[in-house]
Amino acid sequence: MYTLITGATGLVGRYLLRDLVLNGHQLAVVVRGSRRMDPETRIEQIMQYWEREHQRPLPRPVVIEGDISQPGFGTSEANRNWIRQNCNTIIHSAAILEFFGKDRDGEPWRTNYHGTRHMLDLCRETGIRDLHYVSTAYVCGLHDGVVQEDSLDRGQTFRNDYEESKFEAEKLVRAADFAEHITVYRPAVICGDSRTGYTNTYHGLFVYLRLMAMLIPSLPKGPDGKRVTPIRLQFTGREPRNLIPVDWVSAVMTRVFENPEARDRTYHMAPDNPITSRQLIDLCSEYFETTGVMYEGDPLPDSWDESLTEDQRMFDRLFQDNADTYAAYESTDPVFDMTNTKAFAGDIICPDLDRTVLHRYIDYGNEDRWGKRRPQWTKPEIRLSDLLTSRVSGNATGGERVGINLLGPGGVQATLMLSEAGIVAISSGLSEGVPVLSAAVDEFLAAVSGEGNGSRLRALWEQCTEQQAEVLTDRLIAACGKTQPTTA
Repeated sequence: MYTLITGATGLVGRYLLRDLVLNGHQLAVVVRGSRRMDPETRIEQIMQYWEREHQRPLPRPVVIEGDISQPGFGTSEANRNWIRQNCNTIIHSAAILEFFGKDRDGEPWRTNYHGTRHMLDLCRETGIRDLHYVSTAYVCGLHDGVVQEDSLDRGQTFRNDYEESKFEAEKLVRAADFAEHITVYRPAVICGDSRTGYTNTYHGLFVYLRLMAMLIPSLPKGPDGKRVTPIRLQFTGREPRNLIPVDWVSAVMTRVFENPEARDRTYHMAPDNPITSRQLIDLCSEYFETTGVMYEGDPLPDSWDESLTEDQRMFDRLFQDNADTYAAYESTDPVFDMTNTKAFAGDIICPDLDRTVLHRYIDYGNEDRWGKRRPQWTKPEIRLSDLLTSRVSGNATGGERVGINLLGPGGVQATLMLSEAGIVAISSGLSEGVPVLSAAVDEFLAAVSGEGNGSRLRALWEQCTEQQAEVLTDRLIAACGKTQPTTA
């Protein structure tokens, strides 16, 4: 059976995609197209990124075109039937980090609340009973004291629509009476990868890092080699910040997801050693070789305003304008109970946001041109799903069901009805109890094009005898090698 994932193109979603694929899970993803790319291409880019990092070909998830903001995910009846027949679990990680909306028909309500409602309706319709919902630790709203994992509705007020929309969505999930299991994940503020600095979204901490990286280098250095950035902050610098790297979030979620005994609980994810705002700013000041930040309560130097240059005044104004979005979080950040997280994933240590990690984030942002760098990927010479579909013969009947799991660029997971006459029918995904060919795309294409022989493919079949593997390989090569493959 497959696990259905929403939000696979988001930061958390693409890490879950990687970690679950590496651990052998069968995945299907709901993805909408963009202005420039269809859903399959968006996922192909992500999978190629992970293949470069891990230096190995990876299987492709089943891609279902859909939009969670639409009833039924706006997908076809055929796709919903496929979900009904093949999926028994969902990880709903789709969300939008937009703080304020005009009304509850727009963002963030459209994605966070209505998208969750549509997810629940789809699960009810298709029989998915094991729900994994990615919430946020900040459903607690304005809260004094330790926030417990089993706490939700205390009549709290909220800083913004994002918090409230996620709070209302989590209430919907918990009220799903058709579900057999409901597991909730509540991460705090998610940052980039602690090992590589990677991110695909420049929110939260990265807003500040980007602003500094864009503005500070233009300021002249003084005689001491330092740039003066006279920022006045409305907090003391002692405030803890619940910043957590995405690789740790995904590792914890994967551990919980894979343990049946961990179902039906809520998991807070927050740092063991929160960095303070002063420590954070000091590390940034070290990187950018700056000085001049003042905190609430710091004495203002004599004639401070008069001593500033116009560039320094502009820097301060721009910083304050951009910081307004997160101002509500500057003076307070709750303490989150993590009893369940420690019980089931306590050995997975949350990396501290130290000098190395923070500077790595800035380096990555600069290299990525703060989100403007074109993704590095190669358009596959052929999309294997197109090749297999083009070889389906409408005249053939009968045959044996076999699975095809082709790894690498352009790969596919599919079930074929294969006869002596060729491919009779094809459907997405692998089916239980059938022989499966797991091979790299290039190995497969070499065999069917005649550049290689089928001996290598015969050794890659699972759940069948050597004689079956030989027969199935010969039939597959004959069916797919009748004409030259067409490019994607």
